[in-house]
Amino acid sequence: MKLKSLRVLLRLALCVLPLSACADASDADTLRKLTALAEQGSAAAQYNVGMFHNNGIGTAKDPRTAFRWFERAAAGGDALGHYKVGCYYAGQFPGAVGVDEAKALTAKTVAAEAGYSLAQGDVGNIYGKRSDWPQAVKWWAAAAEQGYAPAAYNLANAYQRGQGVPKDPVKALGNMLIVARLTPEPMRPRLAPSLEAIRGTLSPEQITQAESAAAAWQANPSSLTLRAKRGVVEAKELIQ
Repeated sequence: MKLKSLRVLLRLALCVLPLSACADASDADTLRKLTALAEQGSAAAQYNVGMFHNNGIGTAKDPRTAFRWFERAAAGGDALGHYKVGCYYAGQFPGAVGVDEAKALTAKTVAAEAGYSLAQGDVGNIYGKRSDWPQAVKWWAAAAEQGYAPAAYNLANAYQRGQGVPKDPVKALGNMLIVARLTPEPMRPRLAPSLEAIRGTLSPEQITQAESAAAAWQANPSSLTLRAKRGVVEAKELIQ
């Protein structure tokens, strides 16, 4: 399987769509109260209102309205608002706003610097497309440390190829084993060719070293990454 295809599958399997999982009959009322709070200037409320319109929670999906709320949230200093602005400029909802790669990178970098793992992974991918490997590896490493599997996958390949870092197949295998730990069981067989390809270049002692490092590894998500995963829980807390 091509590397790009596997990265896409990993992201689809592992990314949390924060507001889609907890919807219930009170969502419209939550959105009404949240909007009132957002109109008073709460950047966190503005971000959450944007997510309701983005995901169609308590209302029909409306990307243009969502984007306007994300812009307001970003202007108010909300890092997740910046991330979503970046996603829109990257073309998440074609037609909602014109694609602008420079604006996408700028907005996502704000969220990446604030510690959001998905933003860090995305920023790394942008630099990777530009073949700016040192910057790509910097952001993939930051996201991988938080337990973001697509970034750990990219980092493993960087070590395997020596892109942005010295070539190190032991670290390549270690990171790929971390990816396997983070990957849902049904998808793990897809990683087997990558794992075996790296193992084939290592001695038994090196394999043991990589396996030990991967077994000892623990994800260290930032407070912003944890906040992003709370979704509707945060939204409802804001209006209590």
